[in-house]
Amino acid sequence: MSPSQRLKDLFFATYTSGIDPQTSQRSSSSFLTSSVLQTPAKKPSSSAKPADQDDLMGEADDSMDIDVPAANNTQSAAKDMLADAPMTEDDLKGPAVPLAINTTGRFYSEHMRRCELRIELMGLSTLGHMPRGVYVMPSLKSINVWYGVMFIKRGYWRDAVVRFRIDIPREYPRTHPIITLATSVVHPLVRQDDGKFALEQQFPQWTPYSDYIFHALHYLKNSFKNRVLKQLQPQDCHNVGAYMKFKNDLPHFREYARVDAMKSRTPEILYRPPPGDCPIVFSLLSNEDYNLTMQQIKSYANNLK
Repeated sequence: MSPSQRLKDLFFATYTSGIDPQTSQRSSSSFLTSSVLQTPAKKPSSSAKPADQDDLMGEADDSMDIDVPAANNTQSAAKDMLADAPMTEDDLKGPAVPLAINTTGRFYSEHMRRCELRIELMGLSTLGHMPRGVYVMPSLKSINVWYGVMFIKRGYWRDAVVRFRIDIPREYPRTHPIITLATSVVHPLVRQDDGKFALEQQFPQWTPYSDYIFHALHYLKNSFKNRVLKQLQPQDCHNVGAYMKFKNDLPHFREYARVDAMKSRTPEILYRPPPGDCPIVFSLLSNEDYNLTMQQIKSYANNLK
């Protein structure tokens, strides 16, 4: 079993055990399913299409992926959960933040905004919200920064391990989050110099309480698939050179993607120390360490039941 596959298995076991990655507690996914983040439906504007041949390279583990799903309004339900939202010292520090007016005309504080972010983070464990092979955990220092890793199973970047960071502006949810890839990839939607992902291509206007971060995560994963790449236009792209290579010289583009995927799995990249506030740290495991860790995860999950 490859090191990247071991890492993916460990992440999957942790998430499916129901352990909340932020609090190490049993998550409230069943409550969130019924009252906050409903099972998403497809947007009417997104038409389901058969998978391209390039998307079918590798294991077909994305059968449940959706094309940027739409969620129901969650504001009233979110307000009911504020009393149960976890608190941190960060919420209690500093002067009181003045009240602001959101898009519905209601007053809310910075404290309420943080609670809504925590609810949204917890909702990622709900079936259908987190794309398969994508895992996200909050920064150790700020709820406004999330770190993620994406394991790509098929397509041009088959077997790639892509790290990314989500910065959530103070104006969220009135504006979209900012996604930056820490793993270097030659991709039309990824700016070459700093790794910024062109989320605006799919969300030119971010709609509060209609568009959510998990929508952005679904689009991030789908953007590595052929059917999305074929629909791009030059004005959509941060890397026009990669776009032109995809359109006019597909064999070379495929080779660039293959090299990107191969480099992302090298020990120098895979085990490179992340930023100090990133909770996702990869370590090289022997077969014994891997089996022991899996047993500990499953044992801990069973004790929580």
